[in-house]
Amino acid sequence: MNYARINGLSHRLKLFQTKPSWQMFSHNHGAMFGAFILCLFILFAIIGPWLAPYDPAQQFSNKTFQPPIWNLGGNFSHFFGTDDLGRDLLSRLLHGARLSLFLSLFVLFVAASIGVIIGAIAAFLPPIFRSGLMRIMDLILSLPSLLLAIIVVAIIGPGINNAVYAVILVLIPQFVKITQNSISQELLKDYSMAAKLDGASHTRLLFKHIRPNIIPAIIVQLTFSFSTALLDIAALGFLGLGAQPPLAEWGTMLAQSRAYIQYAPWTMALPGLAIFLTILSVNLVGDGLRDALDPQINQ
Repeated sequence: MNYARINGLSHRLKLFQTKPSWQMFSHNHGAMFGAFILCLFILFAIIGPWLAPYDPAQQFSNKTFQPPIWNLGGNFSHFFGTDDLGRDLLSRLLHGARLSLFLSLFVLFVAASIGVIIGAIAAFLPPIFRSGLMRIMDLILSLPSLLLAIIVVAIIGPGINNAVYAVILVLIPQFVKITQNSISQELLKDYSMAAKLDGASHTRLLFKHIRPNIIPAIIVQLTFSFSTALLDIAALGFLGLGAQPPLAEWGTMLAQSRAYIQYAPWTMALPGLAIFLTILSVNLVGDGLRDALDPQINQ
């Protein structure tokens, strides 16, 4: 009887008992609220350009600083009001949702793909090379992600494309670290030892036995890295190092409105609230996933 195959299968069955995990997640009210808000923002990002009443760059010169509907002087033609150039804030927020969220998802996909590959390779390297690589990752992770992104953008120049490259470089070490640590822990377990004694190669051991067991840890890391990507892209836009006007990116909208915070506070409060709610929802979902998958991660 092939003990490694049976043991690996038993671990996969344990890890992919999704019903208990979903029940635990669904009973977490904070996580469910976060999932609802996040899905709502993603929906706005997908269909926002069709919902927007105006072009985000269209200017109404006779309607500058029109207040939102709930303030005195507001009307339904510009539900969230207008900015200093008379641009409709609702339209800019909806277009900004697509730009901010989709850029963050792209950054997350690229950083995770590269980081997981490097982390998987590092786990099978000789100890001296693995230790050296991990010390470099630790050094990078010791710096605040935003500070490191600012340094990278300062070197390669401002702009939305360079901001994306910078945030990707910042996030890669997080996935390298979590992948390498997770695989190293799995290699010490009995089923991995049995698979190696059974003659399994590193590739077979990784993809057939270890891979299912490290997915929960990577999923949790994805959620928290998503909020980091969103915040860093918005912060770079706010500092003038990311998206440049007239792009309707939430961080750039904040930067353009800070001079009018006393006269027209809604122009800064609305994009700030959008960033806050999105990051809050992602972190709530991440906490819920961590709690639901934690028993599996710690097996």
